Amino acid sequence: MPTIAKISSGASASSALNYALGKNKGMHNDTERWLDDHDLKQPEALQNCRAVAVGGTNGVMPEIAPEQFKLTREAYNQTQQRNQVQRIVQSFSADELDPTTPGNWQRANDLGVELAEKLYPDYQTAVYTHIDGQNHVLHNHIIVNKVNLETGHKLRERPGEAVERARQINDRLAEREHWQVITPVREHQSKTEQDLTKKGQYSYMHDLRSRIDSVMADTSVSDFKTLSERLTKSKVNVSIRGQNVSYAFLDANHKQRRARGKRLGADYDKEAILSELERRNSEQEQQLDREDQSRATELVRDTKQADTALNQRERETESRKPTVEYREQGIDRLTSASCAVRRKQQEINDRGSHAEQICQRIRPAVRTIAEGLQRFTDGLQRFTKQVSRFIDDRLTLLKRLTAMNERHDQQVKEQKLKELTKLNEPKPTQQPTQHRQNYGYDRGGPSL
Repeated sequence: MPTIAKISSGASASSALNYALGKNKGMHNDTERWLDDHDLKQPEALQNCRAVAVGGTNGVMPEIAPEQFKLTREAYNQTQQRNQVQRIVQSFSADELDPTTPGNWQRANDLGVELAEKLYPDYQTAVYTHIDGQNHVLHNHIIVNKVNLETGHKLRERPGEAVERARQINDRLAEREHWQVITPVREHQSKTEQDLTKKGQYSYMHDLRSRIDSVMADTSVSDFKTLSERLTKSKVNVSIRGQNVSYAFLDANHKQRRARGKRLGADYDKEAILSELERRNSEQEQQLDREDQSRATELVRDTKQADTALNQRERETESRKPTVEYREQGIDRLTSASCAVRRKQQEINDRGSHAEQICQRIRPAVRTIAEGLQRFTDGLQRFTKQVSRFIDDRLTLLKRLTAMNERHDQQVKEQKLKELTKLNEPKPTQQPTQHRQNYGYDRGGPSL
């Protein structure tokens, strides 16, 4: 079955691509002689190259892939990022794809392109097929540009996750081709550890992985210092030595154990751990930036709303000033009138009973006047209604007369038009009258 032999990151895209194409580099392991022995030749387009077939996704041309990858990084401002590419090695058994059949070279490349498309549909990839390995088996070097073409963000995933995804898709391709699918053994799991796991016995390697996994399960762990502190609480000491990361702890049997990350698996080596911590730190910074931006946006919106409300109140206050001033004047007048009333009231009180008698005499007169005004008002309303009805009747009559006049005018016009038409008609020609002499009888006898 096809296997995923390796997945790793590459610091330089151009170095990884140039190595995979291998132009003017020469093949390894006496492959040129092997080709001659089997009467095989490289394709014309790939003379003097290590690759015997090439392909790409998302418009990548493998011969100029370094320039295309660089343009994409520059377009998304990713030129300063470390680990520019992801490298995947896909290998095929000679029983599945015989390397001595040139048609299988392109078939292997097509399967590599398909794997790249399914794994990284939004990334540029270049696929180079080699046959210059130790046993001359066909294998692909798949180079992935770590810049998302949709978002511009850098590809960030743990190597162990990448291996698992690649193997799952690779297995589906093998099933489709009716090739044998072998259940993979966990990476870097020794035979002793496999036997202990099958028997359900204690394995210090499994114990160590579990402690690391427990700490890494907390997504708030986003830097090496925090990771070291959390592992220390789990009684695991972690340290970086050169290109490796080392773990030391006291196992369940009270034995001091030490293991490098690569022994534990791809998810536990230096590159994988630091890459995952960097990814988490970047996500936290982006989250903080989004939260700060959201808070700033809310603050600006609230400030604008407060300014708008303040301006609205100021406008309302300005518009109310004339009303307030008018009301103040009215209050002053009312106050003056109240004072005058008080003075009059005081005068009336002083006049005593004489004023009361005058008021009593005035009240009936005022009441009579009020009743008269009420009657006058009622009569005026009735008169108004009658006048309104009269006017409506006259308007109706006027409309009828107008309509009658229009009909009459129309009839007169039609009559005149008929008379003019008759006058303009040509008169019929009259035949001359023949006068016959009457002799008083006809052929039948004398006239009576």
